[in-house]
This record gives sequence, structure tokens and C-alpha cells, in this order.
Amino acid sequence: MKVGGYMLLRDIIVSRKHLSKTAIRCGSADISYGELHRYALRCGAAINQYTHAGRNIGIFLPNSIQYVIAYFAITFAGKTIVPIHSQSKETELESVIKYCELGLIISNSHYMERLKTYLEGMKCTVSILNIDTVDFESIGEAAVGEDTLLHRQESCIEDENATALLLHTSGTTSNPKRVMLSHKNLIENAKSIIESLELTEEDKTLISLPLCMASANTSQLLTHLYLGASIVIMNSVFLPSLFFKLVDVEKITNFTGVPSLMYTIVDFKNRNNYDISSLQLICFGGAKTPVEKIRKLLEGFPEIEFAHMYGQTEASTRITHLLPQDAFTRIGSVGKPIPGVQVRIVDEEGRDVSVGTEGEVIVKGDNVMSGYYNRPEETAKVLRQGWLHTGDLGFHDAEGYIYIVGRKRNVIISGGMNIYPEELEEILMTHEYVREVCVMGEENEEFGQVPVAKVVTEAGAGWIGQDELINFCAKKIAAYKVPHRIYFVKELPKTVTGKVKR
Repeated sequence: MKVGGYMLLRDIIVSRKHLSKTAIRCGSADISYGELHRYALRCGAAINQYTHAGRNIGIFLPNSIQYVIAYFAITFAGKTIVPIHSQSKETELESVIKYCELGLIISNSHYMERLKTYLEGMKCTVSILNIDTVDFESIGEAAVGEDTLLHRQESCIEDENATALLLHTSGTTSNPKRVMLSHKNLIENAKSIIESLELTEEDKTLISLPLCMASANTSQLLTHLYLGASIVIMNSVFLPSLFFKLVDVEKITNFTGVPSLMYTIVDFKNRNNYDISSLQLICFGGAKTPVEKIRKLLEGFPEIEFAHMYGQTEASTRITHLLPQDAFTRIGSVGKPIPGVQVRIVDEEGRDVSVGTEGEVIVKGDNVMSGYYNRPEETAKVLRQGWLHTGDLGFHDAEGYIYIVGRKRNVIISGGMNIYPEELEEILMTHEYVREVCVMGEENEEFGQVPVAKVVTEAGAGWIGQDELINFCAKKIAAYKVPHRIYFVKELPKTVTGKVKR
């Protein structure tokens, strides 16, 4: 139900529970709004009956209907959603469990054995809810007991300002960082996106980006469910042939992608074999896109409208849109703030800069996070006087159109996925032959950027090659984070205080 006249995430599907209309299609499976409500309610009730679940509940599932059921089940239980990328390896999983204080993870039969293998060696007890059977299984060093896990029995907070979702944003595996987004943050941002793009219940979106990341979560999943529209989930590796086939068969009306995906569809030779006349709008962003690439995209699909987007996880996802009517005249700009969001560009002292002058982009609105989970010092660095300091550098023109020129932070954006150098450096430093390492982004035509590493080996260490270090990383972290190249160097440049220069 609504609290104080405001919505909680679960109200999005409660309000549609009588609809037989298809909410989501994935592969050969689909689910109606009524079925989504019923299954999520059932799973949520099971969570509430399990007294050791805790406040934060993990989801270890790929993009799927089951992911969405688990997502809303957690909201029905009045808990906080903690998505875990299904490519995560043991080290990453353990980091999330400990940092987010997880007592329960929702998964399915396909992932059970992998999860159990990862969890059995950990010094913690975690239970898995198999969404296929709605059965629980406890994994870990100690058996589940009333005494050891009594602290996990926390009351549900029914409030629009309660944290609904913890999304990964940065940090190492030993010092992770998750953004706390409230029900209000997410719903208000979804409503702003709907208003800006003029989406309706007749829309049908195609999701290929990970649902565990901010963009697909808010700008596609929540917007379209809020409207009572329809969603098609691409449950495989993105292929341009599959993209065109799904648009054709499912009559997709809008799509959101990162530049690397955009390049593949505009270069696809057989696109004229498909009927894509239903596709009205494509939103793109998530990495700096060269103007010539944008122009090629716009000219390659003159019948489709394009919106260049800019956002951050800390802002629920979207901050600005360059709307279709400005696509050519303001090419290279990310547009203006979406409704309900304020943006300023300031200097080091927090003063507004003049037209054309570079400064830091700062943001204010109901979409801005309450902070980083259990990281008050990190929160204080970016939330100041009610403004989110994004760490992005940009400028605005005389009409208020914003242009992003770079980042103050170290994050690498590869194919729309955030990769944090510190995490990869931490993994590489565990190799016995590695003495020092510096990870950075390298420009890449397909992905925007890819991670690469400069490595200094230990004196007297045996021979080690690029492939060995890449394979070493591949066993410990998700594939998209693995460095594409290793550069062996004699030394890394340092600052006067001894820190490695990036």
C-alpha cells in the first residue's frame, strides 16, 4: 500500500495486479502483471517467514523474469535489494556478503552449485533461497542457529525514504562501496525519465544492459512497469542480428544502449532484412562518445529518434537528456537536466563557472542518493550542502546545454560497465610475482575504454607473461573487468608523496 500518499517500489506492480497484459517477455517465456504480482508476493512471504534473512537481501541471477520476481519479492518483504552480478567470482561474492551484511541470497537451481562452491569456504553463514522451489538452504562454516543469527531479525521499514536498493558503484573488494537509493529516489527518477521522453503504456522496451546496474534498473525496468507498458529482456550476449530480430518480431518501440552496442548495430550489414519500423527511440550514453560516431549513428537511422543521456548511479541513473529535436544541432552535448533535477558546474571553491568554462558537474534532486552504505566519510566527500559532486568535468553553453569532457575520478567505463582500477589492482597484487601495479582505461573503438595494467614484477621473480596474469584475473573477477593488456614496466611514476601517478 502507499505510505503517506507516496509510493513504494512494490506499489508499482500492486497497482497493476489485475492486468492480464504481458509485463515481461524473456526468450520463450513471458509473465503478465498479475502473475508477476502473485509470484513476487509468494516469494516475499517466504522471505518474511525466514527469520534469518536480515535487512539486505542479495540477488544472484542474470537478466531474466526470475530476477524481476526476486527484485519485487524483496520489496514485498520490506527489505533492501542487493543485486550481485551473475558473473561474480568467489572473491567478489565474499566481499559483497560481508560488506552488505547478507544473510540471504536469492538464486535458482542453475546457479545453486556454483554459489554453494563459492560459499562453503567462507567464514560466514549464508542461506540461499532457490526461486525455482522457494526452498532455503544454509551454506557456510556454522549451521544456522537462533543464537548466532538472532541479530538478523530486523524490522521492516515502510517509508518512501527507506533504502530500497544498494547498487555497486566503486571500491576494492576489501573496501567496496554501494549507493543507497530510496524508494523515492528511484520512483521520482523514473517519473522524470517518463516525462522527459514522453513514454506511454503503449511502449515496449528492449533490455540488454545488466539489470543489476542503474541504467537498465531505473530507465527501463521501473519506467515501463510504472506505466503498465511492456518489457522484452535479451537473455544472451548482445548480437546485432538478435537485436534486429527482436525489434522486428516483438515490435520494440524503444531501446537503451551504450556506445559499443550502438556501433555494432549501425555497422550491421544485414539490417535491411528486418522490419524495424516500430522502433521510435534509442537512448544512448554511459561513456564518452566521439562526435563523428554520434553523427554516423544519427545518419545511419534517420527514421529513429535519438536521445543522448548522462547520468550516475548516485543519481538513480539519469541526470540529463539531449532530446531528439536537438540531436544534430547540439551534437556532442548531453543536453539539459531532466524534470526535477538541478545541475550546476562549479570551480574548486564551489562557485558557478561562466559559459564555456570547465568545472565539476554537481547535481541536486529527489533522485540523489542518501549516501554510500556504511561509508560516512566517502558520503561526506560527494554530498555537500545538498549537492551531489559527481566527479565529472564539463561546461555549459549560453543556452544551458551541458557538455561532459572528462572525469575527476578513476573509474573506467567499458561498454557501459563501471570498472574500478583499485579493485583490479588489488587482485593483481595478490600474484606472487607482482610488486606494483597501476590499472587505467585505454581508448577502444568498440567499448569506449578497456582496462589495461602496467605491472612491475618482483626482483628475482620467475618469468611471467601477459596471458598468465590475464588468466589469473579471469579466475577471480567478472570477465568484463579482466585487463585486455598487461604492460610490463621497470617502474611506475610516483608523486612526491610516493603515490602512483595515474
